[in-house]
Amino acid sequence: MKKRLVSILLSASLIATAFTGCSGGSDASSTAASGTASKASTGTKILGAGIYSASDNFNSYLGKAITNASKGIFQTNIEDGQNDQSTQNNQVDTMLAKGASAIALSVVDVTAAPTLIQKCKDAGNVPIIFFNKEITDKSVLASYDKVYQVTSTGGDYGANIEAQEIVDYWKANPSMDKNHDGKLQIIDLMGDPGHTATKPRADAWKDTLTKAGVKYELLAEDTGMWVTATAKDKMDAWISKYGDSVECIVCANDAMALGALSSVEAAGFNAQGTKSSKYVPIFGIDALPEILSKIQSGEIAGSVLQDSKTQGQVIAKMAENLVNGKNATDGLNYTLEAGAKAIRVPYKAVTLKNLDEAKAAYTG
Repeated sequence: MKKRLVSILLSASLIATAFTGCSGGSDASSTAASGTASKASTGTKILGAGIYSASDNFNSYLGKAITNASKGIFQTNIEDGQNDQSTQNNQVDTMLAKGASAIALSVVDVTAAPTLIQKCKDAGNVPIIFFNKEITDKSVLASYDKVYQVTSTGGDYGANIEAQEIVDYWKANPSMDKNHDGKLQIIDLMGDPGHTATKPRADAWKDTLTKAGVKYELLAEDTGMWVTATAKDKMDAWISKYGDSVECIVCANDAMALGALSSVEAAGFNAQGTKSSKYVPIFGIDALPEILSKIQSGEIAGSVLQDSKTQGQVIAKMAENLVNGKNATDGLNYTLEAGAKAIRVPYKAVTLKNLDEAKAAYTG
């Protein structure tokens, strides 16, 4: 009888221990998932961060840059808004519910900025930093003392530099004018019509060429939505229609430049770089790692560095400052553009001459 009683008591003790262990394991899982408990247990604050779409190559690199720059400062995880504002709104709600000390966001729809700002106010005046897509309504920015922006240089969004590369190439390579009519026959792949940089980029390269005295004929112009596959589909139709009449392809970002390259190479252009029997110079913007090797081989003529690494560092530092009650620009070698409440990281031309400089922007 005693043995049986001891056995029952021992079993009960083991079951209680097992449930205690499961409960502890469940809390640990909850800690990792929720972020709030992790914040309490590790002391690391949370930076809630999201990009508008992972299908935008540059946005994905920006997300990685923010993650890298946040190490040792914030716990962060980059959410993909999937180009859907309601999805992103829900993600921000979750970030704030998990105890995010700051929010950094490439917003899907810039008109949603007031809603997102209000969410941060309601959560206890949480700072919010917009990046990549610029909030141009200054009244929205003025509505909250803890909203800021980090972007590349505004206005032309790098397209003047891209156009100057085209001007320089035109002057250095008379063979670019295949039909000897004194004009450039150009195809233009534009970005997403809803993106703040799309129209300014399309307008800026045209304006720069005109001011430089370079005459051009626009053979075709349409959106490639920033996406490689979409750009390839557009270019397939155009290269089939215009063939060797195309003398230059202007792309509003590098993802589309890669799509254009894939298309023209399938049609017999550019595969051997400038030594190809049929060649059309392609220019992009972002200077993504994928494009740098193509510039080195000559398959792509040039790009414009949009410095994701530096932008990520600025975002993380600005968030750290705001969370700790400091001035947003403390420790940063940048001047805040007052009305836009923005720090702007300059663009830089990238050609064969300075590839190493562009590659350095993606290391570390």
